[in-house]
Amino acid sequence: MTKSFYIILTAVAATAVSFLIGQWAGRSLALTKGLLARQIHESFCHATEQYDTNKTNLFPALFREELNKQELHKLMFRIDTVSLNDPKTVLRNDIRYFADYERLFNERHTFVYPINDTQGIYAYIINPRAGYIGRLLYYFFGTVIALIILAICIRKQINIIKRQDEIARIREDFSYAMIHDMKTPLSSILMGARILRSGKLDKMPEKKEKFFDILEEEAEHLMALTNKILTISKLEHGQLLLEKNWIPVRPMIEELTQMFTAKTDKRVTFELNIEKENIFADEEYLKEAVSNLIDNAIKYSKETVDIQITSCMYNKFIQIKVKDNGIGISLSAQNHIFDKFERASASRNAVNGVTGFGLGLNYVMNVTRSHGGYVSVESQEGKYSEFTISLPLPTEYEITV
Repeated sequence: MTKSFYIILTAVAATAVSFLIGQWAGRSLALTKGLLARQIHESFCHATEQYDTNKTNLFPALFREELNKQELHKLMFRIDTVSLNDPKTVLRNDIRYFADYERLFNERHTFVYPINDTQGIYAYIINPRAGYIGRLLYYFFGTVIALIILAICIRKQINIIKRQDEIARIREDFSYAMIHDMKTPLSSILMGARILRSGKLDKMPEKKEKFFDILEEEAEHLMALTNKILTISKLEHGQLLLEKNWIPVRPMIEELTQMFTAKTDKRVTFELNIEKENIFADEEYLKEAVSNLIDNAIKYSKETVDIQITSCMYNKFIQIKVKDNGIGISLSAQNHIFDKFERASASRNAVNGVTGFGLGLNYVMNVTRSHGGYVSVESQEGKYSEFTISLPLPTEYEITV
């Protein structure tokens, strides 16, 4: 989910928390003992007035109806009879001050309503505080839930901000590394062009040809880097059109192994196990993806490199596996190794003197995803790493097209 979603959700949760806390605090302050005493007194007064006009109605039912109007549904009472001659009897006319309401409430009963010349009735309140505790609990639990949602949203926003800061830092490092690494081939091209233009090598054709080779290699390196960045951008935005066909696996792999054997300074041994001879993919992009995996295997290995390349069938996927005997990848690094600008860990790069922009494995991931497949890694530090490209079998529509 996006940052804007959590910002909106946080605002809603904060509003809900403010409302519920306000309601909770307001009712806690408002529904005091004095107010409850007044509500019970008023309900009892209205019940006696209605009973005076119509004696056929049951008085407890009238009192309950009036309590319900005050939202005191859970308040329980009983109607008791008392002698009017009892010195403790308090009639309605005896109540003159607000303190009289509270005194009767503390004794859990109302004033006495005369039903004849010698007797009267009053309501004994069994659970005086039940009238508002339930409502307070409702607001309390609502507030707790809203606070939990608010805390989750704030935590999510913090994580998003941290991730954005990390991405910004990585991009800054990437920009620095890109400028630094591009500076070397550009300097070589510029220096070579100046030497060739000076005419100093006109009488040394072999050396002159070597300078031309250097210029061409450095230019191709810069072009390959530029194309890779553009391709990743197109893949991420779904703008790259793939031309998928059945392509032979063995010739593609053999061409790559010959190329890496020729250009690397390390002693590299390739072991091919081609069980599935054909794969349905865009040859150009798949070849570059496999090339990145082989390049990684050589970079992050010792001077003697053993690389196993396998093609096989797994469920409804055709897999190409590249396994090396290199330094391996830690479990923590495996979680981020396919992220853009990532290069597994600083220790891997420092030990092997590897430079680059961390685009290779991200390129592999985006290419496989664009084919409807996936890439996975299995590794053990100090022993090996095995990357697996899994591409699905073609649909009937893809075959006919």
